Amino acid sequence: MNNNKFSPKNWGIWIVVGIMNCGSKLPLFTHKYIVLTIGLIIKPFLKSRNNIAYENLKIAFPEKSNKEIKKLVKKSYYSMVLSGAETTAAWFLSKKRFNKIEFKWEEGSRERFEKYHNDPDKKLIILGFHFHCIEIIGRYMGQEFPPFTVMYQKNGNDLIEDLIKEYREKNLYKCLDSKNFVSVIKSLKKGYTMWYAPDQDFGLESTGLENSVFAPFFGKLCSTLTVTPWLAQKTGAIVIPAYYVREKCLKKYKIVTGEPFEFTGDAYKDAEMTNKFLEDAVRKYPEQYLWQHRRYRTRPNSEPQIY
Repeated sequence: MNNNKFSPKNWGIWIVVGIMNCGSKLPLFTHKYIVLTIGLIIKPFLKSRNNIAYENLKIAFPEKSNKEIKKLVKKSYYSMVLSGAETTAAWFLSKKRFNKIEFKWEEGSRERFEKYHNDPDKKLIILGFHFHCIEIIGRYMGQEFPPFTVMYQKNGNDLIEDLIKEYREKNLYKCLDSKNFVSVIKSLKKGYTMWYAPDQDFGLESTGLENSVFAPFFGKLCSTLTVTPWLAQKTGAIVIPAYYVREKCLKKYKIVTGEPFEFTGDAYKDAEMTNKFLEDAVRKYPEQYLWQHRRYRTRPNSEPQIY
């Protein structure tokens, strides 16, 4: 890191990293409740995120009353807050302490994953999604199943980007920029299992019209990336969808994999299949999905903005 990373404008970031590092030294139970307390204190400053979650949940669950939606927004907010404790654990816990956390797989899920991950003649993409516990699951997968890579959207802040790569790559083989397709394809062709969570909308200026299609998600069209089928076609990779949820924060997590996707070559149908898998998972654990993201940001046919 260059000296600019320590300029006054970045002091806030370093303070947060320092707090995370110190927090990781505490008993996990204590750390969790400190994070929840901080979440309660800063909630008024994150009103915009809760408003985004509110709009998303109204779309996803039109059958729920306004009172029920607000209750779900609150639960989702504190689930998001707990992801801060989980990120601290993922980045800073020693392997000995981290291994005390239980990660279980739904019946048949681990066998399905290992069948392809352990086969040197197979290339594997894990199609993941943005459930709140994604960071701690990432460490577990990278630690337990090397070589394991992640394709991700780079952060716009150079310091945050450097920190993310540094702490993730302590346990992963490599974090690859989702726009660097040359590196991504080379990694897959070497046989490194890759995890990719494309269920976000960063706007057409980021994804490009040619890389996305509008497909339904909870009954409303949303911009859905088409990169995964393209990568599978280019590399011959098997694509297994997966989701992961928190059963007890910093104690117990569950991982679920689906059957390998059989892409049709029709961008709309393939995006619809991806969104349907995710929707079915979210309906089981609605408060644990990242509703705080503007999932319906890009609108088709000049539709009015939602947020």
